[in-house]
Amino acid sequence: MRQTRFTKSVAAALGSAMLLTGAGITVLGAFPQYTEAAAVKPTEAFSLFEQRVKKPSTLSLAQATLVNRISQMTQAEANLAVLHLENALKAYLPTATKRMNTPAIQKDIKSIYTSGMTMVLARFKVKQYDSRVVLQDLTAMDYKLGTDGGQFVPVIHYKSFKVFKPYISQDLQAYIDLMAAESEQPSVINGTLQIDWYQVVERAVQYEAFVQTYKTSNRTAAVKKAFEVSRRYVFYGTPNTPLFDQKTQVIKEEAVIAYENTLSEAGPEQTDNSRLLTQLGDFLLLLEKNGDKRTQAVNDFLIAM
Repeated sequence: MRQTRFTKSVAAALGSAMLLTGAGITVLGAFPQYTEAAAVKPTEAFSLFEQRVKKPSTLSLAQATLVNRISQMTQAEANLAVLHLENALKAYLPTATKRMNTPAIQKDIKSIYTSGMTMVLARFKVKQYDSRVVLQDLTAMDYKLGTDGGQFVPVIHYKSFKVFKPYISQDLQAYIDLMAAESEQPSVINGTLQIDWYQVVERAVQYEAFVQTYKTSNRTAAVKKAFEVSRRYVFYGTPNTPLFDQKTQVIKEEAVIAYENTLSEAGPEQTDNSRLLTQLGDFLLLLEKNGDKRTQAVNDFLIAM
């Protein structure tokens, strides 16, 4: 008999009224695409934000404008403003990465870096003037300090977006929480899982729930892509943290325990509402019939999913 232990509940992430457990947001309906069309004159706050968000040189001012004046905007304007801020930060990210990725700056950060160090603290501790300028600029734009492949990189600081939640629609609230969870604790770094198998399946369920609930949200396509990546982690693991032992081809016991407990807590009705959990249940049954090994039958199942 396989061991069992309690897991975080993902049951409430399913059904007509879903609770995204890790995100902590109740989602109750679908929302339309956000458009530029408006029947009324935009507020002064929104106009100022839009003027500033279009230029990298004033992106930090745009971010500050939104933090300080989003309460003066209509909800439709607040929605657009948050989307436009994220778009601008994504668009500038390659440039931000290039600015940080010089041998001198990388060496300077490495000489003072400790795990979890913030961009603000790094900016105060680095010794070179050029390093301080770059980190100061990126801090003002509200990027956070991350690592990737042994390099220090800027990362969109989605946690800071949570200040906008009282002013935006529920789909964007849920989206921000999903992105914040991933940016604060990435699922994978350099091909290695950074979260346990409970969280692997939990995040996948959360992405799936968002896609099912918010079919017309502006960010549904982005979350769908995240779901597909997360779904692959569930059934395959990652290059450096594979689901199956590379020598014996036996599934890792801790993954089986996590997956079985997740299904047990979700229950039959809620599992039926999730294609992912339905497939996971079928997957575990097939594995049990095959001695928990990745046989050709298991490979065929994975290919056919």
